[in-house]
Amino acid sequence: MAPTAAKGRCRRAIELLRRWQAAQSGATAIEFGMVALPFVLLLFGILSVCLYFFTTFTLENAVWQAARAIRTGQVQQSQGDYTAATTNDDRKKLFKKAMCAKAPSFFNCLGKAVVIVQSNANFGSIVEPKCATNGVMAEEATAAFDPGNASSVVLVTVCYPWDFGGKLPFIRLGNLQNGALLMQASVTFRTEPYN
Repeated sequence: MAPTAAKGRCRRAIELLRRWQAAQSGATAIEFGMVALPFVLLLFGILSVCLYFFTTFTLENAVWQAARAIRTGQVQQSQGDYTAATTNDDRKKLFKKAMCAKAPSFFNCLGKAVVIVQSNANFGSIVEPKCATNGVMAEEATAAFDPGNASSVVLVTVCYPWDFGGKLPFIRLGNLQNGALLMQASVTFRTEPYN
């Protein structure tokens, strides 16, 4: 092969490389493709976390508002919205109904929430209840409901299996056997001396 032919090929290769470096068509599309996927993943992650915190906050707020009826003695004395309650089971149903009325509409509160109410003479004697054991939710029928008396310390706990928590895109939050996420909201207080 002649040295002039090799020089010509080398010159053509260098010229092709220069033209290729100067060509910018499609560069924006390639850059967008490299940035779009991480951006969409980040966006879905942020929305998922925000939805989780919004759901938790609204559940806590509903429990806090409904627990006021126990704090003021309306539940124990069957007053106000609880006048039809004659047994603790009736009080429990009415309390859950009042709590679910304050929860967001996308909750299946009446069907899935478990309400546990405990009372004692002092704060140190109340133990946090278990909402789930080995990934299985506690049952409503066996959950305690003891709103106490005047000046009792009361712990109100609501357990909710949030189905959407196990179906969030790109994030798996579910910690129950059925894939749902266990949410727990609690409020503790001393009841007023209403006697």
